[in-house]
Amino acid sequence: MNRTSALLCCLGIFWAVGSPTTVPAADTAGNSQCGSGQLISTCGEGKLYRYGSLQVVELHGNYREMGRQYGVMRKDVLHDLHQQMMDNQTLVTAAKDLAMREKELQAVYAAYPRYDEMMKGIAETSGLGDHAYLVCSYIQLFHVLTSDSPAAGGCSFNAVWGPYTSDTRLVAGRNFDLSKVINRYTEIVVYNPDDGSIPVAKVGYVGSVYLTSGFNRAGLFLELNNGDVPYERWQAQHGPSNTATSPKNIDTYLELFQLVQQSADTAELDRRFASARTTVGCIINVADKNAAFSYEWIPGKYTKRAPFDNESMVATNDFIDPSWGLRLPPPGSSTDTGESVLRLFNLMMMNYKHKGAITPRLMMQIMSTPTAEGGPFFPTYTSYQMVVVPADLTIWFRVPEHHDWTEVDLSSHFDPAGQPVDRATGRGTVGR
Repeated sequence: MNRTSALLCCLGIFWAVGSPTTVPAADTAGNSQCGSGQLISTCGEGKLYRYGSLQVVELHGNYREMGRQYGVMRKDVLHDLHQQMMDNQTLVTAAKDLAMREKELQAVYAAYPRYDEMMKGIAETSGLGDHAYLVCSYIQLFHVLTSDSPAAGGCSFNAVWGPYTSDTRLVAGRNFDLSKVINRYTEIVVYNPDDGSIPVAKVGYVGSVYLTSGFNRAGLFLELNNGDVPYERWQAQHGPSNTATSPKNIDTYLELFQLVQQSADTAELDRRFASARTTVGCIINVADKNAAFSYEWIPGKYTKRAPFDNESMVATNDFIDPSWGLRLPPPGSSTDTGESVLRLFNLMMMNYKHKGAITPRLMMQIMSTPTAEGGPFFPTYTSYQMVVVPADLTIWFRVPEHHDWTEVDLSSHFDPAGQPVDRATGRGTVGR
């Protein structure tokens, strides 16, 4: 995947404002608590919570306001991250080269006005000024450029329900595999916009205004796995894919952000996905309280892969749907890039072994089992992990070597259901 093209955002304008309000420890009424989370600072309607070592940022209002709230409350960590970037010569060299494409990058975000506004808000209040776009778009690239052992097209997804789980409810797990360079710079950001779109919790790196894993208030969970290798294999057989339907300024991660904000269920997601665009090969895994499936996606073409026996869904980094006409390499062989097929088979076997007994806790154990021991986990470069239960909007998040599985009830951070998105235009009806 061309990681740089999916990770860059536009230049903001500096506008200094006041510091965040620090909130004291919970009073006897528990007013500064949110479930097990400790409220540690606020900015306007924005709130910053701490769940052990995990930070959860809750934002409210229009996109410029949410960006400004974020910039104030996460100012210190954004500056820390910026300093680490500037101290790394590999990244600085790349940044100087990429700075020449500033106008092109601005055009990309201009095509997504919501996130353009978010970036401008962060730039205004973080104190980073013109450097805000660097921190908020290069964070994933920072891993790639500075890692001694970057993942070769990693990431694993596993969802089971019905006869596989102890109570029939769907449980899904996701490993994000890249590197461990800055794993501690991870967080959950909950966006509660006032435009009528669906509130979304975005899980990933600090500052990132793009989506690789998202969970909305309607219980729809969506995440992206790299699909570079099968895309290359498909092109080797069929030639270049149809890129005419993927304009220059398309950004896959921002397309996904929109989809999660605008889709109240999988039927609506299907309708919207038909007009979504990508410039890369990827695998989009989707789960709700009822079932899970995958979109195997390249420019101008995708297939929707159904679950196994309508009871489980496993995806790594290969296209599995037979319509692609791709032959899978032997598991763990030299041609099994990133041990993708091995991880796929390992997960299928573990699901079968534990059929009828899988709980969120057992899913955490499955996703944390190393590949050498029959699981999907890479001790060297699994960046972070999550387990979700869509039925009750619960997520458990783990960053290996930094903090263990931490539970967050996202329902307590989402605004109550309000005005829906205009289904015809995909925009909210507020403020027209």
